[in-house]
Amino acid sequence: MRYGGVIALVIAALSAWSQECGDVVVRGPKELVAGGIWSLAAHWTALPPGKNINIRIDAPAPFSVLSIPAEGRADSGIARPVFMTAAHAEAGTYWIRVAFEGACPSGSVNDSLHVRVLPKPRLIANVISSRKDSANILITNTGNVALTFNDTRIIPTESYEYQFCRKIHSVTFSAQSASGWDTLVVLGLAPVGLSESAAPVFDPGAPWLHWRLQTVYSGRVSQLGTVSLEKNAFSARGLLWNDRLRGSAELQQPWGSLSAGHGVLQRHLLSRAEEMSFVRMQIPMNKFTGALEWRSGQPMAGLRWNGGSLDSRITLFGGGLGQFWGMQHRLQLGNNELNFSQYEGMSLAQYNGQKGVHRWSLHGAHIPNNLRAQAPYNSFVRAHASGVLGLNRWLGQSALFADANGNWNQFHLLQNDLTFGPWRFSTRGQFFSSALTSKQLRLQAEYRSGLWQWQSSGEWRQSGHVAPQMLYQHQLRLRTTRAYFQTQFRHQPSTGLWSLLGSGNMQHKRWSLRIQSALFGGGHGGTRHQQNLQLIRRTSHGNLSVSAQSLRRATIGWNGSLHARSPYKTLTGQCLDEQGNPLEGVEISAQGKSVITDPNGTFSFAHLEGSDALLEIHAGSLPFATQPILGYQQRQFLEQRKQHCTLGFYRTLGLRGSITVQRTQHGALRQKINLASLELTLYHEDSSAYTTPVREDGQFTLGGLPEGHYCGALAPAPQGFSYAPITIDIREGSPATLNIILTELPQNIPFQAL
Repeated sequence: MRYGGVIALVIAALSAWSQECGDVVVRGPKELVAGGIWSLAAHWTALPPGKNINIRIDAPAPFSVLSIPAEGRADSGIARPVFMTAAHAEAGTYWIRVAFEGACPSGSVNDSLHVRVLPKPRLIANVISSRKDSANILITNTGNVALTFNDTRIIPTESYEYQFCRKIHSVTFSAQSASGWDTLVVLGLAPVGLSESAAPVFDPGAPWLHWRLQTVYSGRVSQLGTVSLEKNAFSARGLLWNDRLRGSAELQQPWGSLSAGHGVLQRHLLSRAEEMSFVRMQIPMNKFTGALEWRSGQPMAGLRWNGGSLDSRITLFGGGLGQFWGMQHRLQLGNNELNFSQYEGMSLAQYNGQKGVHRWSLHGAHIPNNLRAQAPYNSFVRAHASGVLGLNRWLGQSALFADANGNWNQFHLLQNDLTFGPWRFSTRGQFFSSALTSKQLRLQAEYRSGLWQWQSSGEWRQSGHVAPQMLYQHQLRLRTTRAYFQTQFRHQPSTGLWSLLGSGNMQHKRWSLRIQSALFGGGHGGTRHQQNLQLIRRTSHGNLSVSAQSLRRATIGWNGSLHARSPYKTLTGQCLDEQGNPLEGVEISAQGKSVITDPNGTFSFAHLEGSDALLEIHAGSLPFATQPILGYQQRQFLEQRKQHCTLGFYRTLGLRGSITVQRTQHGALRQKINLASLELTLYHEDSSAYTTPVREDGQFTLGGLPEGHYCGALAPAPQGFSYAPITIDIREGSPATLNIILTELPQNIPFQAL
């Protein structure tokens, strides 16, 4: 019985500690587009009343926080901070953390949202110079995802100079992601010398039914479930959060669409989101689209015109004496974009511009004082600019915004990144002026080598009249194909607080294990330990996960999908040489799509159609003197939904060499020669011929040569130059090099009597 009392006391202490701290769950969109405005929902429950609780949001550089609402006086509710994604945000995944500071004696109650910025491949080309048989153009990546062409990789905002020839009048760039998304950007040279770009995206297809269920226990049980369905012309969405049910359904027909639902919606772009029901009908008419809608019993009628560079919408809200007009316009002129919206006397405007690698944007909103309670944010003015100067990438932004009392606050940010090979040095300065002024300066160094990444930073902070504080952080990461490990140490000397965090993610077949362990110390709370463990099992229709956080929180989740019978098939493979070693960087094309093998020599094609696929191996991507055993074009049969193949390669003999020019004349009398216009042809003793082009610097390579004696010639014959007879013996086991010297012939200038 004496132990029973101790156990009851421990359970009561844990329950009281959990009730004192409360709980926060963050929900929001999983995918975002660059340059958009969006919001997330932070659901808090069981927060202690009467405490000074502040909401803190940690968001990476591409995201700007437009408004942070107060947490309210209730012990539970929803906070909806508003964000804006920068127009230049690079495609990738980001974490946004929302913390309620002051709710827990030992720290803060927080949760994070994992979002993905969708890729948007774009490029522009400017003609630098043109000749009879070729043209030089400057290609600039204006999207947010890196583009690849042969061995050239163009990251966003960077440029690449390319020479178009008459024989090859188009170039294809590919953009890929680890999740299987890929697209092609084809740049062609028209007969009039203009360039154009097109980006046909291959639709990966979507499951017709998708679900996500989650049950969380942390002193109490909470449940969250989402279901989505898309079947032919009908689609539906549903959400169940504890005792709250929300959802919508839509029917697509040739005459238009009809949708209805219930959820948390905005009446228009500049209104605060509220829980309401709606019924919407849209009827397209060429470039016009008409819409009728009822939200919370109030009618809406709108007309949209989308043609060329202008997208315009006009909407009439309500009826009787309470009706008002709203408008929304978007104008696209080259690299300049202008957006303007106005509803109920509230206005929102945004301008985005770009020139080369430099981008800028102006964004502002005017919310009258009597309408602040209806808008998702207050009045603000924001300016943003970024660019690249050599190895340096910079970013800056300034903002003025009004708080709930009508006072104007200011925010300034300046960030600079300098890259030297594997090293990257970053500086970030931030100033926030409000009722409590805060300043922040951060210095960071990063080094990457293969699978390893090291990062160290120091941060200086000052809030109000409190003494400045320093925060030091060190990270070490290791990422392999099946595992990911990270360790992190944080130390705050002014308060004595420190933390040591270790995490890892390992995969084996259909199982995935995630472990996170944290040790906190310093201050008056003593040393404490926290552990997170998550086990995931992948099935044919989804994932089943179980996670536990020390003794405080346990979660069971199940998400999956059902796919309709699809005509698409998947082909995976591996490129190996004669000794079984993988070949990295081999470019392979099939049905208009291109992939490049990874360090393990593996590649994958998704969404292939038909009973077979013709694989085309790009010779320029192969290592020197390497050839495919079955040829550069190999046909693979697609008999099953998922196929696997192995492409074999063998090493051949080859040679490397160069052409140098030996001048004999005075500078004014020298002959001009373009080495890139020459081709070297070697003739084997069995009368077979092998030809290779010469680069501008005079270098050339030629592989796939059998053993024997060769003689060669340059074509076309260089006028005004001579060279010794070209002969070479190529034998197994000895490297072959060939150096050709072009000697300038003397010129005879006849005498002419004037």
